[in-house]
Amino acid sequence: MKRNLVLAGLALSFFLYGCIKEPDYEKLSSDLIVATNTDSLGVFSSYKTYFISDSVAVINSSVTDTVLKNASTQKLVDAVKQNMTARGYTFTSKAAVPDLALMLGIAKNTYVGVIYSGWWDSYYGWWDPWYWGWYYPYYYPWATYYSITTGTLILTMADLKNAATNKTLRIIWSAVAGGAIGDNLDNNVQRGVDAINQAFVQSPLVTTK
Repeated sequence: MKRNLVLAGLALSFFLYGCIKEPDYEKLSSDLIVATNTDSLGVFSSYKTYFISDSVAVINSSVTDTVLKNASTQKLVDAVKQNMTARGYTFTSKAAVPDLALMLGIAKNTYVGVIYSGWWDSYYGWWDPWYWGWYYPYYYPWATYYSITTGTLILTMADLKNAATNKTLRIIWSAVAGGAIGDNLDNNVQRGVDAINQAFVQSPLVTTK
């Protein structure tokens, strides 16, 4: 009886899988998932100034890791600055020895895979894999190749004010936002901006007040 129930469940899952249409790729990548980590012992009101570079480090699956400085990355940097200003912090140069240093980076990877659909995707109904007689090994003749590009935005905040005293560069706050990304650059950048905004929403302790 249990065996029949398992087989029935597998058949139903195969049927549902075969009936599901391929989703719109841009809809799959509509939002980035944002996670933040705040140092509970950090006294964020003790910091007043900060610095962030106008360039963004880019890490990908190739050997061409680089640093970008263009209109797109500037929107991401500006989003950080706007949020920091709203929390009461003042931007200053590195030469002025700021209290905080913020670093912004992007990691990009492309994954390639294959899905073997199986006999249930046949135009003529459900074909038994051994319909034409027993043979081994059985293989699925239909395959769908796919590639998924994912992006991860990383924002970290380091304590420069107490670095010399503590003899260490302490990360007191970080945010990571990741998910599938599409081919539309403007859309990807806007999702990055939205993720930065969301990271600050999730971090009420990051404020001078």
